[in-house]
Amino acid sequence: MKHQLILVDGHSTVGKSTTSNSVYKQIAYQDKIYWLHEECEKHPIRYKEFEAGDIHSLDGMELNRQVMLQKWGKFKEEIRQGKQVCITEGCFLHSLDRYLLNSAWNEEQIMNYFQRILEIIRPLNPLIVFLYRPDIRQSFEKAFKARGDRWRELILSVPGPYGFFKTHEYIGDDSIYASLAYEQEQMAKIFDTLSCNKLKIDTTNECWDSYIREITETAGYKYYEEENKLAEIEKYCGTYQLEGGADTWNISFDDEKKLIYTSLFWPYMPMKYIGNEQFELISFPVMLQFDIMAEKMQFTVSGNYDWQYNNKKFIKI
Repeated sequence: MKHQLILVDGHSTVGKSTTSNSVYKQIAYQDKIYWLHEECEKHPIRYKEFEAGDIHSLDGMELNRQVMLQKWGKFKEEIRQGKQVCITEGCFLHSLDRYLLNSAWNEEQIMNYFQRILEIIRPLNPLIVFLYRPDIRQSFEKAFKARGDRWRELILSVPGPYGFFKTHEYIGDDSIYASLAYEQEQMAKIFDTLSCNKLKIDTTNECWDSYIREITETAGYKYYEEENKLAEIEKYCGTYQLEGGADTWNISFDDEKKLIYTSLFWPYMPMKYIGNEQFELISFPVMLQFDIMAEKMQFTVSGNYDWQYNNKKFIKI
């Protein structure tokens, strides 16, 4: 039976978006499939996730449980009726560090919640992929260099007395890294209990082609080698300004890694050329369509992402 749902999950920084997007493209050569980034507009699970009640009270969590299970049930029916494969990321195990470990639930209640979700989606024959890194601190420290000080400050901010810090004193950055490791351990613990088709991959070495091949073939599809399309890519680099506005978008070329990147979201966000003067942001469902025949080089933004730049034009300055 075909896997109608592929869930790619794990903690932040382990490569969920990059991996799920690439697997989506592999399967798209061979089957009807759609990809849902965890931050796409009105994600069927992530939109207003755990907002029905206060997560710090049992009554509030009961409301959340009912609403979230309804969401999963509706999501399952949408996939079944659409008769397509869906691949999405960061909406299953990732809820542990976002909400559940900080909630009023104990370990048994959390475990029961995931088992109930699995019962709901089982008719889709789900394939659950858990990406992890044994040294999660190293993974976050590397990500800070790419994502910048703002994201670093968000992750390392002083926590409330929840989750890991219910029983551990906050003593600075070291305790935050310890909490991140604890969260990943809890994800792995839940993952190990799941009775379904599943795959666990250590992404420390960032051998993305290998991981994508393994997931694609495990899902029952052929893996296709992608062509290198770097020719004349530097002509797209420069600073672009929003038409009729002040916002700017910088695009640069990394000569060492031979890739083009933007500093719009984070200081270092790789982009990929996909043909016909079009690029995509590797970790986000965002496309840039360039018009090289215009008086000035320009691009138009599109994609399934909830932000203000959809259908906006940026002109090179």
